[in-house]
Amino acid sequence: MYLGYYLQFYLLYVQAKLWSYPSLTRLTIVIFVSLILVLIINQLRNLFYEAKYSQDDQSFRSFKERLESAINDILMNRNNLSEQNVLNDFESIYNIKGSRRGLKFLSKLLIQANLNSKIGKVALNDNNYNIIMNTYGLVNFWELELVSNNLNRIFKAKKNLDNLKNDYQQQILHISAHNLPKKLNNKGPQKLMKTENNEPYKFLDESFVIEFNPLDEILVHQFLMVKAEAGRLPLLSRWVRNSTNTAFRIFMIREIAFFNQSGCGAILASLLCKESCNEIRLAIIETLISLNHKQSESHIIACYPSSNKKVKRAIIRAVTTFKTKFGLEFLNEVFFDSTDNILKEELIQAMKTIRNQYDMENEGKENTESFYEKTNNKQINYQIG
Repeated sequence: MYLGYYLQFYLLYVQAKLWSYPSLTRLTIVIFVSLILVLIINQLRNLFYEAKYSQDDQSFRSFKERLESAINDILMNRNNLSEQNVLNDFESIYNIKGSRRGLKFLSKLLIQANLNSKIGKVALNDNNYNIIMNTYGLVNFWELELVSNNLNRIFKAKKNLDNLKNDYQQQILHISAHNLPKKLNNKGPQKLMKTENNEPYKFLDESFVIEFNPLDEILVHQFLMVKAEAGRLPLLSRWVRNSTNTAFRIFMIREIAFFNQSGCGAILASLLCKESCNEIRLAIIETLISLNHKQSESHIIACYPSSNKKVKRAIIRAVTTFKTKFGLEFLNEVFFDSTDNILKEELIQAMKTIRNQYDMENEGKENTESFYEKTNNKQINYQIG
């Protein structure tokens, strides 16, 4: 009774005191007190969640070892188990279905087991592996991560889907369009899902004329992976030549390197000097380096004068990789013409690398160099010290 009386008294006192100040002062006091209350509430909220997560962490740590042991037992079990068997074994340890962290850890364990199987460390029961995948909807879980607005989450999801197992790569193409964020929900993914069997690559010609975003990259890459594994992947240089979308062309150039399509080397080399876009030039040169396409060296060198510094450095890397006499002479000529000290340092290092390789290959052999070659090599040796 007395407590209520005192509270009422002090509230009336504060109210009277507050109304004695000018309006602006009253407003300032109200805002200040409100901010203090918000800070106190946030602090209490943080303390609550810290205590909750600390408890969760202890629970999670205690279950990890038991779950890992249970998964290994199931994967190496020669008997084919049912979904109910898996649920009974796992859920008695930890409620995985209700935990993002649990699903992520389960994926990690399956990926590790799959890797050990591929390198011959263990023999997995494929049926039990797939039962675990289906029971916990791991493909669906990571597909939903693919449509996040966070690029880091998208690429992590793609990596996990790549590593879980090849049988599930085809399923990635069936993400429903209504689940996509608005900014990613363009015609590309929708057309990707409507691919016809008789024209499986038609969507690549039509879908990416205007936009090609990170989600498109993931979907197209997965599609190409499936086709490559089936042995039906055509030369991707077709879309590098015909597309007008710079982002899509750069992506396809890098996919040529990824799938090691050496048959595209000559086509890429022929496009190099015709390209005015330095980003495309850079992608082509990096791909030709990856393919170790020495035949393209003259095309690469020809575009040096009209390229920006980033592309010039890539050209130097290409010439260093190919290690030819022609390339060595080119580096020497460029060295004299260059006024950029950083480029000059890279040119010297490149000449040293090629020269050392050349000396190792010709050690003990009779010197049959012409007068021109001897003079030129003396000049190069003088430059590189």
